[in-house]
This record gives sequence, structure tokens and C-alpha cells, in this order.
Amino acid sequence: MSDAKEVGKPKRSPKDVIRRFSEEVVNKGNFDALPHLVHENVRFDTSATGMKPGVAGVMEIFSALHKGFSNSACTIEELIAEGELVAERFTFTGIHSGEFHGVRPTGKQVSMSGMAMFRVVDGKIAERWGLEDQLGLLRQLEERG
Repeated sequence: MSDAKEVGKPKRSPKDVIRRFSEEVVNKGNFDALPHLVHENVRFDTSATGMKPGVAGVMEIFSALHKGFSNSACTIEELIAEGELVAERFTFTGIHSGEFHGVRPTGKQVSMSGMAMFRVVDGKIAERWGLEDQLGLLRQLEERG
């Protein structure tokens, strides 16, 4: 029998799951929402290297962003879905106020673009493949006179 809380609750579309993930986890840093939005053994491929597998890796990525950048936000520029696949084009912005990838805080306003493809199964993210312009981001953090 299904959980009483789920009865009558409308099923979230894959696009809704990605929007909620972006708002709760990426923008707000609400890691308590992760179990509701991603599968325990989520495959989260990104241009970042050396991350832990599963939910712990997802938390590691976004913890680093929140520690490194204040006033950070991820804006979904486009979101296209077909079946369980969702394609996202996004822009990340923030102020470099904490250490990030070994770079001390610069106070600079930064912007990074990226694209991701998600697979959403049973209302949760099962896989993500993404490319972010991390080289462009790090170039913005370079010391310039």
C-alpha cells in the first residue's frame, strides 16, 4: 500500500524535479531536500573531478559552490524534456567570497555557463551529465592589476 502522504499527490514532471533541485539545492543550499530529489546512488557526472559517488558527491559539489561564492544563483536559461530526459542550459553567478579550488577569495562577481542532461526516474534524478565552463570561471578569479 502506498504512503498516505502520497495519495492524491500529483506526480511531479521531470522538468519540475529539475526546477526544484535548482531552487532548493543549487540556489538555497538545502541539502535536506536531496533525498526527495535524487536517487541514493545517483550518477552525477560533471566537469568537476575527484568527487565522491552518489548523494555525498552531489552535496560535495554544491557545498563547495556555497562556501566559495556568496549571493550565488543558478538561473535556468532553457529547460527541454522528452520522456525521462531533461536538457538544461544554465548560468551560475556569485561573488567569490570564500576559497574555491585553492583560489583565495577575490571579491569578484563571476558568471559561469553550462549545460546538463538529466535522467529522472520515479520523480528523482537518477543521472546527470554536465559540462560547465570551469576554466572560464577560474580565469575570472585570476589576480589582475
